[in-house]
Amino acid sequence: MDAQNKSALAEAGVNVDSALERFMGNEKMLLKYLNRFLEEKSYASLLEAVQKDDAEGAAIAAHTLKSVCGTIGCTGMHEMVVEQEKAMRAGNWQQAKDMMPAIEKTYDSICVALRANLPA
Repeated sequence: MDAQNKSALAEAGVNVDSALERFMGNEKMLLKYLNRFLEEKSYASLLEAVQKDDAEGAAIAAHTLKSVCGTIGCTGMHEMVVEQEKAMRAGNWQQAKDMMPAIEKTYDSICVALRANLPA
């Protein structure tokens, strides 16, 4: 991955260098997981659960999404979902639901950057 791609991904909230450390420098493997993020179901599950007012389903999806984001270096989104999960655990469902627009915007930004900057 060249410096321009890394920079574009960084602007979208993907810390490639940090993720590469977790992947022991294996860029090919990281790219595979970044591509998988585009098809990963936990975000869609979270969105659906929030729309259905399913706090339990949302908590499960948020937990999974948090882990995925942390692993692949989506640090900003990871931090947002960590806070959302904390709100859910504390019983602050409305607060957790109110976080969705920011999470959705960040998710969309990451997906756009991944589609534009990952090798086909």
